[in-house]
Amino acid sequence: MIRQATRYDIPRLMEFVESYAKANPIRALADPMNHNYQHVEQLLFQIIAGKGFALIDKEMRGTLIAVKQRNIWCPNIIELHELLWWVDPEHRGILGGRLWAEFHTKAKQLMADGQIDVVYSSVSEGGPMIDYTKRGFKIMGATFFKEQ
Repeated sequence: MIRQATRYDIPRLMEFVESYAKANPIRALADPMNHNYQHVEQLLFQIIAGKGFALIDKEMRGTLIAVKQRNIWCPNIIELHELLWWVDPEHRGILGGRLWAEFHTKAKQLMADGQIDVVYSSVSEGGPMIDYTKRGFKIMGATFFKEQ
């Protein structure tokens, strides 16, 4: 069962964020010395309080966190961004799909309610190649990075 996370889930969400960061291909983001736990905890509180939502399964094996924000160029446009989608490696498979399906359901409801105008979801390097076009999404581009 997938549910919305509460403030009581924040310690486990923090563990997910840390695991996600460690798996990030950008070395600076994976380095724990660069992590600001107070900032992340505060952001999670804001998301749970309405700046987005965090989904978690009842066994706390995975999460999908999304944040609502104004478009930088058109501030009257509210976007929902998939911020983090993490499932503990030993539980990957169906659980990840269930988390994303609930994200998609919530996003469609927020859009129908007029709370958001656009939904963004992404595919991570090394993650499953998901064809979002089958779910009504359009491809916007690809992101590349270069490190020091």
